[in-house]
Amino acid sequence: MNIIYGVNMMKKRILNTGLFIALFLFAGLVIFLACKQTNQPFLAMSLQLKFVGEYSQNGGNWQTLEEDTDLSAFDGDLALRGRFDPELPEGVSVYFYLDHIGMSVSVNGENPYEVSNEIYPDVCGTGWQEWILPAMSENDVIEIQLHNPHSYGNKEAYRELLDSIYMSGATQLKQHYEKEEMPYRYFCIFLFVVSIALIGTAIGYLLLHLPNSALLLKMGFMSLLMAVYMNLDTKDIFLRNDQMVFNTYMRQVAMMLAALLLTAGTMELLHEKRRKIAQIAGYVLMLANFMFMAIPLAGVMGIYDTGIYWAAIQGFVSLILTILCIMEIKNSTKQQRIMLLCGVVLLTVLIAELMNGRMSLWKNGACIKAVFGVLFVFLLMWGIRQVAVNYQASIRAKKLEKELKENRMSLAMSQIQPHFIYNSLNSIYHLCEKDVEMAQQAIGDFSDYLQQSLRVVDRTTLISFEEELKHVKTYLKLEQLRFGEDLHVVYHIGCTDFMLPALSVQPLVENAVKHGICQKEEGSGTVILTVKECPDCYEVIVSDDGVGFVPGIEANGEGSHVGIRNVRQRLDIMCHATLEVQSEPGKGTTSRIRIPKEADA
Repeated sequence: MNIIYGVNMMKKRILNTGLFIALFLFAGLVIFLACKQTNQPFLAMSLQLKFVGEYSQNGGNWQTLEEDTDLSAFDGDLALRGRFDPELPEGVSVYFYLDHIGMSVSVNGENPYEVSNEIYPDVCGTGWQEWILPAMSENDVIEIQLHNPHSYGNKEAYRELLDSIYMSGATQLKQHYEKEEMPYRYFCIFLFVVSIALIGTAIGYLLLHLPNSALLLKMGFMSLLMAVYMNLDTKDIFLRNDQMVFNTYMRQVAMMLAALLLTAGTMELLHEKRRKIAQIAGYVLMLANFMFMAIPLAGVMGIYDTGIYWAAIQGFVSLILTILCIMEIKNSTKQQRIMLLCGVVLLTVLIAELMNGRMSLWKNGACIKAVFGVLFVFLLMWGIRQVAVNYQASIRAKKLEKELKENRMSLAMSQIQPHFIYNSLNSIYHLCEKDVEMAQQAIGDFSDYLQQSLRVVDRTTLISFEEELKHVKTYLKLEQLRFGEDLHVVYHIGCTDFMLPALSVQPLVENAVKHGICQKEEGSGTVILTVKECPDCYEVIVSDDGVGFVPGIEANGEGSHVGIRNVRQRLDIMCHATLEVQSEPGKGTTSRIRIPKEADA
């Protein structure tokens, strides 16, 4: 009995489940048939339409419109007449994509629906426009009039409109393009997030005076602006954000500033006269950017129309930088050569894109987007490598921090030795009897020297070479008070715009005077300070024609020269610089500091 009852219950459950399934299927069929019998598009459907008929450009003869017909937006207004394929019922929404052009659409020329993307103050943009299809008979003709007010940037605007006609709703069209451009959108988000991380890392590098910080910061901001530009340069941006003026201005400004930062970043890779030429070109471009941003606000011209003039100046500057980079490659290191080649590729592609704004060989900046995407991955890997290198350097620096502090104190005390104080004060004492004004100046120099020597104890960052040079000159002036014409000083200063640790050069000059010139039997000699810029570093050379020494003996006795030992260590730790000392008995000594440019950045 119980078995029969259980079987009956199971049959009832199966029957009930089957009835529910049948009911749901029937409900779906009812909805489908109801939608099909009405004029409203089915659910989330976006149907792409073709326009079949004839065209007349700039008032010319009517010709059959083909899919491959060349319709340049630079050749004048375009008139179209025909019908949509497939045929559409009354009341459906038809969407047209307008790329900086105006449009008028009507049936048999009656009740035209006019759309113009010209918005005060003379700003146009890209966007989707909806037209509700009126009732039509078999003999009715759809007429479309297109107008392009621009001479640069949107040559394919007419063809782009014909390839982007949809029967849809705004939500369905948005979903269609979101799905189609999803990989591109994810890359833009990735680019944006990583750019913010690069900028944060570069700011940290700047605060810590680590290598390549300036270049990394400029590349980070360039990548951020490229992410903004790429995000706004899509067909669905108007569906997500209908602020046409904001979209137009932001897209144009992001493109201009990204190109400017590419120019500025390229300057970081150039040296000597090539950098100076690039800086002049960069200042001209920056001034032009200010002007092109201000002109639209004055109502003189829309920002989109300034594009042809901006492209001319940006292209010329990019061409100059490309030539300078190629010239720089010859005298660069392996790492610099790779970065220069990346710069050449980007600049070349940028020039091609600027020319493409008139020729339209490809669409939507596809070339620079693709090349930048590849190079961005390389830039990201380079940035990660820099983080790893600097992390190792920071660990090493922490281990040596305690010893470095002790060395700073030793270095400061080595500059204030009793015999130097006595000699300086003795010279000032005798000056007081001969030249009071010169004695007062000497006292001021002596005070400055002591202050700078003591200040090094608290200096944990790099200083400008100009500051170090001032201290060197103060020291030599005090020594010349003592030696008079027996001490000759020659300066060959080729550049001063770099950084180095405090009291890096002065101890070398002091050694040249004390252990070189003073040890000569005749007690006279010359100290030469030479500063020059090389392709990959700055060189500071201190040479004298003193007694010299045997290198092997000097190396063994270097522990007694606290100042030189500390200078070498601080140069290595603080800016990865090197100090080489070469000497020959009876001919003199040459000390050469090499500061890598990437460390000075």
